[in-house]
Parts: sequence; structure tokens; C-alpha cells
Amino acid sequence: MKKMIDVEELKSIQMEILKSIDLFCKQNDIKYSLAFGSLLGAVRHHGYIPWDDDLDIMLLREDYTKFVNGFKHEIYSVITPSNNIDYSLPFAKVFDSRTVIDENADTKCTYGVYVDVFPVDNTPDDPRELNHFLKQKDRLNKQHILKILKIRKGRSLIKNFVILIGHALLAFKSLHEIVMEMENLSSKYCSQTGCNLKGIIAPNDNRREELLPSVYFDSYRTVRFEDVEVMAIEKYDEYLKASYGDYMKLPPKEKQVSHHLFEAYWK
Repeated sequence: MKKMIDVEELKSIQMEILKSIDLFCKQNDIKYSLAFGSLLGAVRHHGYIPWDDDLDIMLLREDYTKFVNGFKHEIYSVITPSNNIDYSLPFAKVFDSRTVIDENADTKCTYGVYVDVFPVDNTPDDPRELNHFLKQKDRLNKQHILKILKIRKGRSLIKNFVILIGHALLAFKSLHEIVMEMENLSSKYCSQTGCNLKGIIAPNDNRREELLPSVYFDSYRTVRFEDVEVMAIEKYDEYLKASYGDYMKLPPKEKQVSHHLFEAYWK
């Protein structure tokens, strides 16, 4: 019988992965930053948000490509849609190959306890082109969500029916095709110089408020996260204000819960 990994052990595994990522990046002159709630946790709590249970980092597309193609480790593996056709997300994970995770999604791919690795991409400057770009992304986001959701007992009859219809309408299109379209769209402007805005485009949501001036990603510093010093963008204050508003203020008690529904096990 597989041994379940509790939250504290999960965080310990993630921290070891992060340390390996940090070492590799420093040895190879690759800049990265904590992202999303991990960056918020570093600034507000000097580590994990107490009710959170994941780790996210972000890299400019050029450094992201160098990282996912170059990172090698005896225990930790990089998974991307380019190196695993069954992987269902348009960004990378570094995972512990001694573990396995059940995330309750309708995918064939298995991986272990992980750190999410996101590319930071350029966006078009022209407002009309940007709106069109985000509408394209929104269409793919909806296709992706419908494709990966499972029909399950805990969900309402109406929601399960919508998922069933979505599965039928998207039967002609594989999940891998959708994921590659998402990745190709998010990196569409990566070779274009002079773009004034950048952000994390790849996931299946549109974070328009987190599209920030490109100069915000030019310089980096170290921040404390738990017991280590790791990298963050110098202008983390501007990033966190765009993402969370008054980010030093704690949310109400009822919102202090994890949004990740999964179970982790040792193999």
C-alpha cells in the first residue's frame, strides 16, 4: 500500500526541489522569481502562506526554455507538453520521481510532488491586438477546462451535464492539441523586441491585471523563503499590488483555505 504524504512532508519535498532549481539557475546564469502566492508568502510570511501548499516560480521565456531543456537531476524531473504528450498543462513542472500525485483531473499523465514553473511572455502593445490576443486565449482556456474536468458525484447535475456536452463538442480535438495551441499562443510575441508588457499567459485563465511593464522583469534580488534565500523580481511590490491589491492584509478566515485538491503518495 502506498504511503500518503501529509502537508508538512509535501512542503519539505517541494523545498528540496526549489533548492535544486535555485542551485541550477545560479550555476547557469538563469534568472527566476517566485510567483503568485509563493512570492506573496515570501514577502508577507517569509515562507509559505500558512494555508497554502504549493510552490510557483516564473522565468522570462528565454530563461524558461534554457531551464526546461537543461535541468537534469537524479531524483527530480522536468515535465512539459513538449516532452510528454500526455501532460495536460501549457507550462512546466519539476517533480520528485519517487512520489505520485492524484489531482482528480481527466488526464493520462502521472507525476509526483512538484514545483510549478511558468514562462513570462510578451504581449502586444496595440490595445485592439491585445484584446484579440486575450480573447483567443480565453477560448482556449475554456476548451482546456472542459477537456480536463471529470464527471463526478460531488458535482451538481447541471455542471456534470455541461462537462458532458463539452466533452462531446471537443471530441474532435485532443487535449495535447489544445495545450500546444495554448503554449504557442502565449509565446507568440516572445521574439518581438520592444514589447511594453509582460506576464504569465500560459495557464488556463486570463490574468490581465498581472500584465506588467517589461522593465519590472529586468532586475532581481534575493528574498527569504522558509530557511533559504531564493530569487524574486526587484519590483515585487508592484507585482503583488497588481495581483492582490493590499497584499499585506490577510483575507477573511473563511478564505484562508487551500485551493489545491490532490493527494500525494510515496511510490
